[in-house]
Amino acid sequence: MQRRTLVGASLAVLAVAGLTVADLNRPAFADSHPVRIGFVSHQHDITDLFGQLEIGFREALDEAGIEYELFQAAPTASNRHDEMLNILENMANLNLDYLLFGPSSLEQNTTGLVTVADAGVKLLMVDYEPDEDESFPFEDAVLNWSVYNHYQMGETTGQWIGNYFKERGNANPKIVMMWGPIASEISQDRGNGVLAGIESVEGVTADVIYEGYGDFQRELAYAETERLLIAYPEVEAIVAMNSVMGLGTMSALEADGKLDDVLVTGMGGQPDELEMVARGKIGVAVFRDPRSMGANSANALIAHYQGREDEIEKVVYTELRTLDDVDSIRQWVPIEMLDIDARLAD
Repeated sequence: MQRRTLVGASLAVLAVAGLTVADLNRPAFADSHPVRIGFVSHQHDITDLFGQLEIGFREALDEAGIEYELFQAAPTASNRHDEMLNILENMANLNLDYLLFGPSSLEQNTTGLVTVADAGVKLLMVDYEPDEDESFPFEDAVLNWSVYNHYQMGETTGQWIGNYFKERGNANPKIVMMWGPIASEISQDRGNGVLAGIESVEGVTADVIYEGYGDFQRELAYAETERLLIAYPEVEAIVAMNSVMGLGTMSALEADGKLDDVLVTGMGGQPDELEMVARGKIGVAVFRDPRSMGANSANALIAHYQGREDEIEKVVYTELRTLDDVDSIRQWVPIEMLDIDARLAD
């Protein structure tokens, strides 16, 4: 009875002050200054995942009328975990309210994220799916994870590859795996999913003749493809673990006159990659909508800002779509991201 009386008295005080329980739950910075947001990712370009994710993030904040300042940074390459650590340490000193973060390697980035969390910054994590039993030393600072399943993305790609070769009577296609950075859990999950997906197609077994490392960079994938074509001219398919490596591989094959002989697959579905799928130069790209991922992160920020943290869903998934022709692209890609008709008319 005493507890109920105390709660009632508290609510009465709030009413006199013109406040609500939600007002008490709002962060201290609310209404005092523009929200200070950091955005750090292992690469950033307007056409890639994080560039498109930023657009979705900003649009959701703007629609909600949130006044904010955005501080962005990215390392010079996806495998520069040392640079990522320095960036995170710098972000911890910027008096941020929130940090939107796309890891290069979560294991390698953890020390920096702890530093940011210790500075009182709330974390919005993207592009890494935590296991159910996985915990992190910065976990209490995480508002939510906006993600998709990287293994499933790879597995779906592998199944498509397996069926592609099965339809052509090739039960043992010679495959090159173009991996991202060695320490990248994302690359490992995608690649292992690809191999499992190929093996799941009855009667098809992949013959992996070479494994290259393009470090999620277009130029490195191009150079690696040039080298492997000399050593392994019998290659029948090159599987790239992200969009930009798929584009680099495609360009190298095209320059060497072998694009009609070697299947290229990408992963992610960024606009330039999808244009090449539409043109038949890349076989398939499993697509996750980066703008919806950005909006999911923004919605978590808005809920926290408005004192509704208990409404935030901890892990939010975006759908994966298999895109291998113009019709599938028209069906699943938001027109704001890509106008395939206009691109094909160029």
